Order: sequence, then C-alpha cells, then structure tokens
Amino acid sequence: MTRPPVLDVLEPGYGPLFDRAVEVLGADERVRALWLSGSLARGAADAGSDLDLLLAVRDVDLDAFATSWRDWLRAITPTVIARPLPFLPGSLYSVTPGRERLDVVVEAASAIASTPFVPRLVVFDRDGLDHEVPAPPPPAGPSSDRVAGLVEEFFRDYGMFPVVVLREDWLLGLEATHLVRSLLYRLLVEANAPLPAMGVKQWSAKLTPVQRARLEALPMGDASRTGVLAAHEAVAVAFVDAAVPICAELGVEWPCALEAATLRYLRDHGLPALEGSNRG
Repeated sequence: MTRPPVLDVLEPGYGPLFDRAVEVLGADERVRALWLSGSLARGAADAGSDLDLLLAVRDVDLDAFATSWRDWLRAITPTVIARPLPFLPGSLYSVTPGRERLDVVVEAASAIASTPFVPRLVVFDRDGLDHEVPAPPPPAGPSSDRVAGLVEEFFRDYGMFPVVVLREDWLLGLEATHLVRSLLYRLLVEANAPLPAMGVKQWSAKLTPVQRARLEALPMGDASRTGVLAAHEAVAVAFVDAAVPICAELGVEWPCALEAATLRYLRDHGLPALEGSNRG
C-alpha cells in the first residue's frame, strides 16, 4: 500500500512505523477500517506532528481486541511508553525507541455513524465505513458561560495571592503567576472561537499576532519578592484589560461585587490591586 503523501512532512521514522501498522492491522480481519487522524487528516501536519490512527473494529471482536492491545501494538513496534486510554477501550498513546509518537483510537464499527472523531483520512476500508462518518458539526463561537467562569476563577485565584506573601513562598508565587497567565491564554483562545481543529501542541496558532505578542511580552518573574510581585501583577492587569472588552462584546455581566471584595482584600494586605489596569 502506498503511503499517503501527507506523511512526507513527518520525521523519517514515521514512514516505516506507518508501514508496519498497516501491515499488522491490515492482516487482522477484526479491523474493518483504518484512518489517519489528527493534524495529518486535517492537512495541518508538520515535522513536529504525531502519527494518529483511528481503527474501526468489528463489534463482536471489540472486547477481545481492546484487551489484547499490548499484543498488537508490540507486533507493530517496540515502545518505551505505552499507556491505555481508560475511557476508550483499546485506545492508547505510545512512544517508540526512536521517539516517534503513535496514538491509536479504537471504535466499534457500529459507532462510526456517531463518532466525535470526524476529520480522518482513509487508509483502508473493507466495509465502506468511511461513508458513515458524520459531517463536522457547525463551528461554535465563544461561550459566554466559559468566559464568565474564567473571569470568576481569575478573581478567586487573584484574591489568594496574600498567602504567597505571608509565607514568603516565591516558588508558589511563580506558580500563581503561571496560573493567571494560563487563564489569560484560555480566555483569548475562547474569544477567538470558532477556530480550526488543532492539537494541544499548536499553542500559539490559536492566538492572533497581537495576542501572541501580548503574552510574549509578559514577565515570567523570578523566585524573589520583587520578581513575583511585579510579574503576578503584570499578568493580572493583562487579564483584566483583555477580559473587560471580551465580556462586553459577549454580554457577560462583570462580577463587580467579587472584584470589589478581591481588590479591597488585597489592599488591606498592602498589595497591588489592579491599579495599572483600565479599571484601576
């Protein structure tokens, strides 16, 4: 079987790995269809992408196939990591001795018509199952509920910062700064919805150039009182300055009472409280 051209962008070890997977799975009559998935199926793969496979297994054979996942994986490749996905029997993620990453999702053949794994590129299909894959759902815009939840979580975490100072735990302070930074990232990504489907390692691709530059410019801090206080406050100000217009655009009510209680508490402890923000 000829390798799909999309595999050409991957590191060299992935080609032989794919060939061996096709050989082993193609010889197993329990496997009724095999697809490429992930960034390969979406046409967005690059040299940093994984080899993601989707398998449709005959229903009566699914339990036995899932239970024996180590056996058929071993027939494909040796591994240095191989872990099952407990919520998807037979599915797994693995790493080979050459550091190729092989991820496999196993589905019952009867479940293809309702599969959530829509983008896929057929490798072989014994029963015409590829025609049963549903159309992709319409793209959804930003979720007001998720944005509201992120803003609430920000103020909850921001208001716990006095614990860091009281205990002089500057490593904890760096983690607190990273947490707020991650909330800001999630807020921006949510505001950018709908986005094309992409993996978690496509981190910056989910941001606009302006958003990316904003995050890149934020200080990381160092494990000192001065470094932590400056970095934490800078990231907090950036979050609020981004969140206010996003909430206004989506009609999300700003949590004024929570904000006021949080800022009052921080000031009572002699700490910065968003004085540098547009709401300061």
